[in-house]
Amino acid sequence: MRSIHEIPLLLLVVVAALAAFGFWSMGASELAAPIMLGDVFVLKSVAGLAKDALFVPLKPLMYALIILSIGSSIAISTGGLGAKFVRVLSFFVAFSLIGMALGIAAYFLFSGLDILPDPETIGAGSGDLSQSPFAQKIYGVLTSPLMICIYTGLIFGRALTVLGLGREADAISDLFIRGFRKFLQYTIPLAVFGSITLALNRPGGVDTLTNLVPLLAPYLMAMLLVWVIMIAVTAKIQGHGVGFILRAVLPQALVAFSTSSSMATLTATKRACDDMGASGDESTPFFNIGATINMVGTVIGLLLMSLYAMKAFGLAPTMGDALVVGFQSLVFATAAAGTPSASVVLLQDILVSQGVSAEYATYVTGLIITIDTLILDRLRTVMNTQSDSMSTVNGLKLYYRKPRVLGDNEIAE
Repeated sequence: MRSIHEIPLLLLVVVAALAAFGFWSMGASELAAPIMLGDVFVLKSVAGLAKDALFVPLKPLMYALIILSIGSSIAISTGGLGAKFVRVLSFFVAFSLIGMALGIAAYFLFSGLDILPDPETIGAGSGDLSQSPFAQKIYGVLTSPLMICIYTGLIFGRALTVLGLGREADAISDLFIRGFRKFLQYTIPLAVFGSITLALNRPGGVDTLTNLVPLLAPYLMAMLLVWVIMIAVTAKIQGHGVGFILRAVLPQALVAFSTSSSMATLTATKRACDDMGASGDESTPFFNIGATINMVGTVIGLLLMSLYAMKAFGLAPTMGDALVVGFQSLVFATAAAGTPSASVVLLQDILVSQGVSAEYATYVTGLIITIDTLILDRLRTVMNTQSDSMSTVNGLKLYYRKPRVLGDNEIAE
């Protein structure tokens, strides 16, 4: 197991995908069939078990990580928000709102794409009876399991503060994240193998997988436009040319794309901040927070995948629906762990809250993971980490142009 963890995740995913296609080409359809003892059902299929190795434990692990991370962060924080962080946070939010707007625009521009299969072909129901009032959808967002975890994390953080256990909780949180990354290293390839095997043995077969490729068009369009805006804004605020900023962030982008992890890119993010003119040491707390809340790329990814899944289910998203899903994606993105493909599981919560059947939401999540680990999550990670570094240096630059605290009672930074 230790040796497996040293192999790049992308290589393991490619091997898993090739194995799935290899068994399918040899006619090993029994891998997708339930395991029977005569006429008695014993277990679900081998492919189903492989997929469940990731998706069954992922959600509770993710929820536990959210509660622990939020709680420990609150428990070790000192001095309140501070003027510097408020400025940095304003760029996190602004870039994410731009990403949300461009993601919605990209969806409606490419709304004719049929990326996901009809739910009736897999026995997952239809969207004809699933329309919900706007207010009900908002209520569903605010009372979703993920939001409850966020509320719980806030209360948990306060309890840790009272008990003086912030440092201990933070150390446990770091250990949890490291273990979580290893868990994903082992289970993502299994999920890819299982999901591809199940897709190939269902109606549509290879077409079901190749139909996912057009998703890259709106995905790349939205992310590229946001990236260009971030570069232009940063060049303006920093007082340097676009070429200067590009040279500073290119190494960071390469590390993010190759590792598919915001946490693994932290060292490169620090170097990018240094190269753009901010002190790497002073920047560290801010881009660390950015790597934890993972916003811009995750917002765009969750938004587009959710809207196309709703369309395939028969819900025909309106602009109002898109705004609700955008709000959900913005909130849910702050709770996504900075580890490979961890945010995909949040797709299920968004879809179910919008009226998509749980069965179809699970099916879509399993199908998306096949292309997500290869390219989609890598693009999200590049966007997330670029936003981390640029938001940090921009926020600090604005602070030092006019340094001040937020109020008379604020603790000096």
